[in-house]
This record gives sequence, structure tokens and C-alpha cells, in this order.
Amino acid sequence: MSNSSDQLEEIKTLISSGSKCLAYSTLLHFQEHSSDDPTSIQALAGISQTLLSLIVADISDDDEEIAALALKCLGFMIYHPSLVAIIAVDDANLVIESLVRFITTTKMKSVCNLGVWCISIQQFNAPFLDSHHNSLLQAVVHALDNPIGSFINNF
Repeated sequence: MSNSSDQLEEIKTLISSGSKCLAYSTLLHFQEHSSDDPTSIQALAGISQTLLSLIVADISDDDEEIAALALKCLGFMIYHPSLVAIIAVDDANLVIESLVRFITTTKMKSVCNLGVWCISIQQFNAPFLDSHHNSLLQAVVHALDNPIGSFINNF
């Protein structure tokens, strides 16, 4: 993988072909190293719409490892200012709606917590979030109510 665009195309191919753990691990590594590299961030921005749709589809994967890695990658995408700035409103709506649905339906505590983490770090603008206020609040309250039953409630 010679440059950022080639790396991201290979990651996209891996996700689409079913090698999702490898793909998301590689994407997470790419994201970590691209934080201070404008060229890598620009390449990531160029493919972000495609990546977002793949990631959103995989946050609800029954495989906890895939769901967790997809959520970590999603967290980066909706946190980094250069990436958030180019996310289309329809894609942002899809992200928020998918996170809310995921948090309120998952039976996996650790990935539920990652979903709440994504909500807590996202950098969407306030006017956009206003339209999702109720559903976001319901998702966070749902997670805090501990429907999965973590150990602390067993005392």
C-alpha cells in the first residue's frame, strides 16, 4: 500500500469482501496515524461517504469484535473536525439514527458503551443535533438504565 488513497481503497475492498476485522483494524490504525497528516485526512475525507455507509451497516454486526471496531472507526469519523465538516446531512442523519437504534437494541454491553461513547464525542453542529435531541437522550438514558444488566446492578 503505497499512499493514503490506495490504503483506503484496499480497506474498502476488505470491508466489502468480508474481511471486516482486518479491514477495521487497518482503518483504525490508519485513522490514528492520520490525525496530524493533512494528506491522509484529505484522502479519508474523499472516501468518507462510502466508508460511513459501510461502517454504519457494521455497527450492528452480531460479531462483537466487528461491531466494536466499526464503532471505534465511526467515532473517529464523527469526531475529527475536518471529516465532520464534509459529512452530508443525510449521512449525519443516518449515523445518528443508526447509533440510537443500535444502542437501544443491542444485547452486548461493551459495544453499547462504545455507541454511547460515539454520541459523547461527536462534533456535529448544535442546530443539526437539535432535531435529534429526544432520540439521543432516550438512547443515553436507555444505556444508563442498564437493560443488559451489568454486574453492578446485581448487588
